[in-house]
Amino acid sequence: MKENINLYKFDELDSTNDYLRRNHKSHEEFDVISARTQTHGKARRQNDWVSMDGMAIFSFFLKERDDWEIENYLKLPLIAGLATINGLKKIENLEYKFKWTNDVYLENKKLCGILLEKTENVYIVGIGINVNNILPENLQNKAISLTQLTNKKYQIDEVIKSIVSEFQILCKQLENGLWENILDKINKINYLKGKRIELKFGNEVVSGIAHNINKDGEIEVLMEQNEAGEREVRSFSVGEIFEKIVYY
Repeated sequence: MKENINLYKFDELDSTNDYLRRNHKSHEEFDVISARTQTHGKARRQNDWVSMDGMAIFSFFLKERDDWEIENYLKLPLIAGLATINGLKKIENLEYKFKWTNDVYLENKKLCGILLEKTENVYIVGIGINVNNILPENLQNKAISLTQLTNKKYQIDEVIKSIVSEFQILCKQLENGLWENILDKINKINYLKGKRIELKFGNEVVSGIAHNINKDGEIEVLMEQNEAGEREVRSFSVGEIFEKIVYY
C-alpha cells in the first residue's frame, strides 16, 4: 500500500478523469488529481456531472495487474463505493448507503457519484462528493451534502486521502481472495435492497424488487409476475435504475 498519497490540486479542470486520461504516464498509481471545480464533469452514460465549489472532486488510477482476471476489474465500482463509505465514516460517522452501481446515498438522497473508465493499461476512478457545498433548491429533494446535514465544514484533502487509502486496503483484500467478505459489507449497506425498481438496459425496461448484489457484482431482481403467474430472480451486470414509487 502506498504510504504517502500525492495530491495534485487544481483550481479548475475540464475533468479530473480526462486529465488523468491524458497525463497518467506522468503520475504514479494512486496519485490523486483534485479540482475545486470542473468545466466538463462527466457522469455515467455520457451524462454531465454538476460541479460546485465545496465538493470533493478527484480521480486516481489503478494499473492493470498481471494476475487479475477481468472479473476483478468489474468489481472496482463496488470497491470504490465501499471505499468511499469507509473513508467518509472516518470523517463523519453517518448512515451512508451504496446504490448499485456507482452512487453513495445519505438520508435517501444522493451524496456521491463514481465514474470508472479504462484507458490503455490503467483504470481511472473518478469521484465527486457533496461535502461543503450548498445545493441549489431544485436539487435539494434528491441530493444532499455533508455540510447541509451536519452544519459543519470539512477538510476536503482529508476526505480525499481517507477514501483513497480505503480503496488501497480493499484492493489488497481483493487480491488476497477476500471478495466474499467485501461483498457482505456492501450488501449490508445496499440502498436498493427491498425497493421496487425499474431497470433500463438498452431498449428494455424491467420492473421488480431489488435483492442482493451477487458474487459477480450483479444486482439481483425479483421480477414482476409473468403470464403464468410466476416470478423469477434475474441478475443484471449493467443498467440504469430508477426507484418506482408506489401509491396506495
